Amino acid sequence: MTVAPTPAARPGSAPGPGDEGVGVALGRCLRLFGLGLWELVLMVWLLLGVCLTVLWVGLYLVPPTVDAIVRVARRQRRLARRYSGVGIAERYAPLPGAVLPDGDGRNRSAGGQLSRRWRRLAAQLRDPAVQRDLLWSLVDPVVGAVLVLVPPALVLNALWGVVLLFVWRPIVAADGTQWFLFVPVNDRPSAVLAAVVGVVLGVLGVLLAPRFVRWHASWAQVLLRPSGRSLERRVEELTVSRAAAVDDASAEVRRIERDLHDGAQARIVSMGMTLTAAERLMDTDPEAARAMIAEAKASSSAALQELRDLVRGIHPPVLADRGLVDAVRTLALEAPVPVDVVSTLDGRVSAPVESAVYFAVSELLANVAKHARATRASVEVSRVDGELVVVVADDGAGGASAAGGSGLAGISRRLGAFDGTLTLASRVGAGTVATVRVPVAVAGA
Repeated sequence: MTVAPTPAARPGSAPGPGDEGVGVALGRCLRLFGLGLWELVLMVWLLLGVCLTVLWVGLYLVPPTVDAIVRVARRQRRLARRYSGVGIAERYAPLPGAVLPDGDGRNRSAGGQLSRRWRRLAAQLRDPAVQRDLLWSLVDPVVGAVLVLVPPALVLNALWGVVLLFVWRPIVAADGTQWFLFVPVNDRPSAVLAAVVGVVLGVLGVLLAPRFVRWHASWAQVLLRPSGRSLERRVEELTVSRAAAVDDASAEVRRIERDLHDGAQARIVSMGMTLTAAERLMDTDPEAARAMIAEAKASSSAALQELRDLVRGIHPPVLADRGLVDAVRTLALEAPVPVDVVSTLDGRVSAPVESAVYFAVSELLANVAKHARATRASVEVSRVDGELVVVVADDGAGGASAAGGSGLAGISRRLGAFDGTLTLASRVGAGTVATVRVPVAVAGA
């Protein structure tokens, strides 16, 4: 096993709402403006793809472009929270392509994959959240980008006014009177006035930049926040995931009861009967009594080991004591296939999430050992934009499927109780990449 060092928390994290420096808010304005331009490019690319569908080329352009638009809209939501403290909930419907069932031999051809992408795209377009993302990408390059461009434009105008103070002579000599806003620059006093007006504009631009960033966040909230219909659907999803979590908990309780009844409890009862028989033989046949006592001692050791195994199956001690990353490293050490573990996670997550993700990784590594015929595997643990992301990959035969009530489907159900998802990419002959994502807050991050 190869374990990468876990880096310490970086001290230079991005400033939060309300702690902008002189240039930070202007930089945020430019970043939001750049995202607006990227949204414009994606919308043009999407329209081009739609137009080219008659030539079949667009069939390959439209689905990934819609995915890119959704990613940019999610990025806008995260920036609104980070820059202005404006929370915009995400309420995306589950997609049928979130888990790719390639293991049954269907949809392996290029045509089958294309058909699956378009079925996934059709499900996306029916989702009100994706519809809002598309509307946002259509309108924001005009409204939002212009909104956040005002402070940088004021500052750039201010710089030109100051520059005119030093270069007004050759410019006026070549082109005549130059206007800086309402100031006609044709001599030194007018150039000084232009510079003063420029300084005022620059100060105004710097002071207004945080306000315009907040206005942009409010504008994003208006267009990107979930509708009432999305909230109703979200309630239904939570009801289903809660019922699945209750069923899983009940099944776990029954498994524990069965293991106790058939394992440790039976051994303890047998040990008691053996000790009783040994007590009766103590006076008449000491040798037989000692043999029974030794047998009872062995039974007690076996019962203790079974209890330890049972406790480890419920909540491993290393997980409780040292956290998710070290628990995953322990799994990697015990795996029959060499596993590389890489972690950039700094801090702990909540115990229920750690437990759910730990057992998900355990199940995935068990699948690698049993079915993948892999020579190596890897586990990457990180935190990306408020999500705990764990990627389990192998170089095996591929063709894994979450269909048919497999263990992968059970992982998806358990993660759903925490708004988590399992994404599986598993083409035959190309290995398997399973990605677990769970929204979390990391302590100490």
